[in-house]
Amino acid sequence: MIQEDIETFLTDRFPIDLIEIRTPVGNTKDNSTSFVGQDGEIVYPPTYEAFLLEIDFKLLARDNYDYHLLVGELKSLLCQEVTYFVRHEKLPARKYAVDRCEISPTRKSANRADLTLKFNCFKGVSESLYTSTTAFTYDESAWGVGLNIPEGEDLQYVFEGEAIFNVYNPSDMRINPRFHPLSIALTCDSVTGQNVRIYNRTNGTLFELKKPIKKADVLLLDGVYPYLNDTRCGIDTNHGLITLERGWNRVQIINATNTTIAFDFPFYYR
Repeated sequence: MIQEDIETFLTDRFPIDLIEIRTPVGNTKDNSTSFVGQDGEIVYPPTYEAFLLEIDFKLLARDNYDYHLLVGELKSLLCQEVTYFVRHEKLPARKYAVDRCEISPTRKSANRADLTLKFNCFKGVSESLYTSTTAFTYDESAWGVGLNIPEGEDLQYVFEGEAIFNVYNPSDMRINPRFHPLSIALTCDSVTGQNVRIYNRTNGTLFELKKPIKKADVLLLDGVYPYLNDTRCGIDTNHGLITLERGWNRVQIINATNTTIAFDFPFYYR
């Protein structure tokens, strides 16, 4: 359990042993539609519904009184009014955003029970523990298995002095700043008389700033909002958004010199 950057290990805090973990194989929502008199369907991209992450434990208390105290402590910890994250040892580099938990005990004796925790994962996806600008050290707790990170590739998310470069999105889906956190920070000198552009050649998305900037300025695309030196500057842009396709994205900075650009986003998994 992770809340406000504090991680609690349930098997350390409580006398419980992990038995099994279950998640649905698929939780897609069919968004296609059909009309009377029209052949086939109109197809829209699928979305992902909330799902249950079910984790089975065996609980061994000292006695009957201790059993009830432990169940009460679990309720107090896991059944909260605020959201939190959970992760488990089978995919330790992923976390799940949770808004509620159902605790289902099955008594085996006065001090023993089989315990199932049913976490409602309201986002419909899991995500990486850290964002892309965290150093790739292949530490098990940060960038472990199951994140679609290509073996042997030197993944970069900060680029200096490069007009064209590759950004890798290991997620199971497109990163769209309308729905997912994505921050792009750029410092550069704009070419005199030209507008600075950020262009994803892979999918054609384009952002353009329609005013000159110098290296000391910071252009930040924070989700759908652009900022220049911490002041919103949408009126001076083409209102474009950069999205990242699955896998490699070929990105270009146009009409700029002395560039430094950083892409910061979490990775998402179905």
